[in-house]
Amino acid sequence: MEKSKDILRYYREELKWEPPFADILSRYSPDALEGYFTMRKSVQDGELPKKTVELIFTILDSLDDEASGAKAHAVAAIEAGLTVKELVEAFNIVTIVKGINVLCKTGIDAIKAAEERFNEMKKPGK
Repeated sequence: MEKSKDILRYYREELKWEPPFADILSRYSPDALEGYFTMRKSVQDGELPKKTVELIFTILDSLDDEASGAKAHAVAAIEAGLTVKELVEAFNIVTIVKGINVLCKTGIDAIKAAEERFNEMKKPGK
């Protein structure tokens, strides 16, 4: 159970997000949470730059209309060096392939969260 607490802490402190599945899995299926986390860490520590990984997560969560994840990953992408303009460009690509609804339903929320974080990071003393 200690491992589950560490995983929940990682999500909360490192990603600043509490995925809705994590609490439930930690209580009822800690092995599944640990397995998912191991796979996720292999991607986080893999070959792609962090900003690219977070961008991909942002887009995939947006495609699934998972707003909380899309916003959290968009903010993490900005913190890793992605620009808001790059994020919007990725959503333009999604719009070409999947239509405007992805941008309207979840994309705008993710972009606004990223823009807010970007502006916070630009403030003096940050």
